[in-house]
Amino acid sequence: MLPSGTHKEEMLRAVRRLCDDIRDRPLDADLEAHLNQAFGPGTESYAELARLLKLGVQERWAAYVKVEGGDYRRGRIADPSSETAQMSVESGLLRDVKGQYHCHTNGEINMIVPLEEGAKFCGHGAGWRIFPPLSEHFPTVTGNALMLYFLPGGEIEYRTPPAA
Repeated sequence: MLPSGTHKEEMLRAVRRLCDDIRDRPLDADLEAHLNQAFGPGTESYAELARLLKLGVQERWAAYVKVEGGDYRRGRIADPSSETAQMSVESGLLRDVKGQYHCHTNGEINMIVPLEEGAKFCGHGAGWRIFPPLSEHFPTVTGNALMLYFLPGGEIEYRTPPAA
């Protein structure tokens, strides 16, 4: 059972509005542009999701599992369902971390919330970043950032990185 808290239902309502907007769209550059325009920094939707995600960390229903000390935490907010367009809703809190190498078997949608000026996720600041199906990487954060991410089917595959 996933953790709950005072503001979690409010977050799930905001997530459902986002998922209804992007439902059945391919995870590509067009979706990334759409998310950054309609739900990106400077919009009410981005501010609401960021506020609720920060409250989720405080209430311990977001980024609640320590992965590598206090500088890398993550946690599932919702399992895939019709309300989330069959995507799991995940969270991460990272500070100057190179995370575990993985493959986005069905792709990944990331919302980046810098918690300090200049913080970036995989070279990107505040906003949305899409990784298409079968893309692979080390999730890397410079600075301190909070993440909201969506995995179609809840699928992610941790792998051994390719030899350099």
